[in-house]
Amino acid sequence: MTSRQFHRLTVFMLLGLPAVCFGQTTTTTVVATSTNPLNAYAPPCISQVKQYVPVSCQITPSGGTQPYSYTFTGGFPTGMSMSTGLGGGLLNGTPTDITGVQAAVTVTDARGGTATTSFMITPAGLAGSGPCGSSVCITGSGYAIKTGEGYTVTTLANVQMTATTYWSDGSTLDVTAMATWACAPSPLCGSISPTGLYTSGKTIGTYHVTATFSGVTNNGGSGVPVTVATIEAHSKEGDRVANSGMVMREILQLRSGIPEAVLQKAECVIVVPSTLKFAVGVGGSYGRGVMTCRGGPNFQGPWGAPSMIALGGGSFGFQVGGQATDFVLLLMNDRAARSILTSKVKIGATASAAGGPVGRETTAATDLFLRAEILSYSRARGLFAGVSLEGSTLRPDNRANRNLYGKDVAAKAIVLQGEVSPPSSALELLSVLNAKSPANKSGDRSSKGK
Repeated sequence: MTSRQFHRLTVFMLLGLPAVCFGQTTTTTVVATSTNPLNAYAPPCISQVKQYVPVSCQITPSGGTQPYSYTFTGGFPTGMSMSTGLGGGLLNGTPTDITGVQAAVTVTDARGGTATTSFMITPAGLAGSGPCGSSVCITGSGYAIKTGEGYTVTTLANVQMTATTYWSDGSTLDVTAMATWACAPSPLCGSISPTGLYTSGKTIGTYHVTATFSGVTNNGGSGVPVTVATIEAHSKEGDRVANSGMVMREILQLRSGIPEAVLQKAECVIVVPSTLKFAVGVGGSYGRGVMTCRGGPNFQGPWGAPSMIALGGGSFGFQVGGQATDFVLLLMNDRAARSILTSKVKIGATASAAGGPVGRETTAATDLFLRAEILSYSRARGLFAGVSLEGSTLRPDNRANRNLYGKDVAAKAIVLQGEVSPPSSALELLSVLNAKSPANKSGDRSSKGK
C-alpha cells in the first residue's frame, strides 16, 4: 500500500466513526426502555372507602412513558366514578351504599404500552358499635356521663363538640366538619356552629345537640341513630353538685377520713360543701348540698341521681368566730332516707345522729353506728369551736331541683324512683361512691329502720 492509499483509508475510517457511535446510543435507549415496563396497581386508598364519605383516590402507574391514558371495565359503587382519557385515573364521588363492585382499570402510556389492575371496592358501613351505642358519637370537653339519652356534657364556657363515626372495618373517622349540627330547644340552648363549636345559652336548662352525618338521621328509622349529647347549662346548682363530688373524693382519700367499712353500710349520702357557720353568742348554720342513695327498692343498686338538699338551723351557747365547713352525712337506714326526701327532718330529734367514726379503726364504734340513723362528718377550713349539727334541719330543695333538672320533680321521685338521669355535674360524686362502695353491706334490710 502506498502512502497516498493509506491516507485515503484513514480519512474514510474517520468519516465513518460518527455513524457507528450514533447507532450505539440508539440501541442503548431502546434497551433502557425495555427494562422500564409499565405497571398499574390499586392504591391503598381503595381499601379505605367509606359510605357517605367523599372519595378522592388516584390510580398512579409506574414505569412506561408519560402521559398516561385510562379506561375501565366493570363499575364502581353507587355515587362513585372514575375520570378517563389522558390524565384520568381519579376515583371520586360519595358512595351511598355498601355493595361491593368489581372494576378493571387499563392504563396506556405514550408508546402504546398497557397495564391492567383489577380490584373490588366495598365501602365500609356505619356499624353502630361506638362506645355510645351508636355509629356516630358526639363528645365534648369537660365531664361526660353516659345516660339513657346519650352522652351528657357540662361546660362552664364554650365547648368544641366532636362527631366520631364507627365503621364496619373497625376504623374511626372524625366527621365534625362534615356533620350538620343542631341545638334544641332553640334559641334558649344557645347556638352551635357548622364546625361543632357550642356556645351556651343564658337560660338554665337541659338541651340536646345532634349531629346529622350526610344521609344519616337520628330518628331511629331508615337512617342510623345519631347519639344525642346533652348540654347542661352552667348553673349554681350544677356547681354545687360538682363541688360535692370533689369534697367526697378528698375526704375519702384522707387517712383519717370516713372508713370504707362504714360507707359500705350506708343507704344514702348527703354532702353539703362549704356550709357557712356563724356565731357571736348565738350559733347557726346554713348550707345547700346534695343527697344520693343506692338504687333499687332495697337500696342495693349503684348510686343514683342526686336531689338538692337544704341544711338550716341554729344552736345556742358561747361560740365565737365564723368559718366554712364541709359536711358529709351518712344515712344508715331507709327510714331516715325516706323521711328527709319527703319532709323536714330535725337532726338529733326526728332522726338520731352521732359523729361518725374516722380512720381505719372502727371496732370501738360498731355499736354506735348501728344505733344511729345519721353519722355526720365535717371538714373545717378554719378554726372553730363547738361545731355540731344537733338541732339543724334537713329538707329537700325543690326549687334547686327544678333548676338542676329543668322541670318540677320531687326529691323522692329523683332518688327513689329514678325519674331523671344523673346530671353530668354528678359524675365525680357518683364515680367515687361507686368505686369506694359499689355494694351495700348493711346485712338484712328487713331489720333496718324499725
